[in-house]
Amino acid sequence: MFLIRLYQRLQAAALTLSWPVLMVLVLLHGASAWLLFFLVGEAVATSITRWFYFYVTTATTVGYGDHSPTTEGGQLIAALWLIPGSIMLFASFIGKAATFVAEHWRRAMCGKGNYGNLEGHTLIIGWHGEPTEAMVDILLKDTQFSNEIVLCVVNEMENPLPGRVKFVRGESFSSPQLLERAGVRGADRVIIYDYADERVATIALSVYRLKHPGCHVVAHCDNRATAAMLRDALPGIECTQGLSIEMLVRSAMDKGISRVVNELLALDHGATQFQQTVPGGLGGSPCYGDLLVVAKQRADITLLGLCKSGGNGHQILNPPSRTPVCEGDVLYYMGPSRLSQDQLAELIGALAAPREVAPC
Repeated sequence: MFLIRLYQRLQAAALTLSWPVLMVLVLLHGASAWLLFFLVGEAVATSITRWFYFYVTTATTVGYGDHSPTTEGGQLIAALWLIPGSIMLFASFIGKAATFVAEHWRRAMCGKGNYGNLEGHTLIIGWHGEPTEAMVDILLKDTQFSNEIVLCVVNEMENPLPGRVKFVRGESFSSPQLLERAGVRGADRVIIYDYADERVATIALSVYRLKHPGCHVVAHCDNRATAAMLRDALPGIECTQGLSIEMLVRSAMDKGISRVVNELLALDHGATQFQQTVPGGLGGSPCYGDLLVVAKQRADITLLGLCKSGGNGHQILNPPSRTPVCEGDVLYYMGPSRLSQDQLAELIGALAAPREVAPC
């Protein structure tokens, strides 16, 4: 019974010509050809290195001519066994390698890949054509973040941005398996942008359950009530809403407001908007107004506001000058580039220098 099962498995492996079977066939053919050459006294069979070189050049049809059979027996073995067998095995190897590459490419294009081991990437859930492509452009322009982007969709489509994003497709966003394949557990940022607020809420709930604690989730909602519900149900989630009407009215009231907002959000030119958390161990809480002056003088940074830590997460735009800046607060600022925590610590430390700014 054991021998029958072994024979059946070997037969199936031979028919499919798996990699192990192909390698065994190559080894058997090369060893048998070497033995025959050795028995007839061919000089090329007296060195393993020389034989390997001779076998590879024969199998690949390169045939440099520096080594060749010199006896009649060796020439017959080469004509009847070595050349036909080695070329056939080499062709099988090339065909199998080409099939493997094509299959890998097809799986990636069709969204069947698995990126569960990916870490530090950005996960975009949902496809909206040009708006989603614009998201990818913005993300790729910011070189201080990982340029690994995974696009997760349920649409019947192939990868719309090959070479720029990794692509995962499934049946439902609520499926943990789909989100796992998209690498949700290792993602540092998740952007949820779907057609209906109900689906956005479902996706957000699924993502929130699987993400790691440091992952930042942003969801776009058309309805204010949905955004408020998500903020209450999922602490830390950030919900964006369409501001086209507000932008239209504000631009009518104050000329150029829309251009200011567009400039703030740009990443490819000019000053842009960033955020950084105030590090600990700085020995004191400087006033917001003093830090604003030092940041502008030393780093050409303009502070815009802050979000106090330990509170309800309410963001304060242009807070009073005497507002203390404490460890864990999030500062929002406009500048030529993103500050590291060390650079921010240097700015705060400069407040301790004599006569730098007036005391708070």
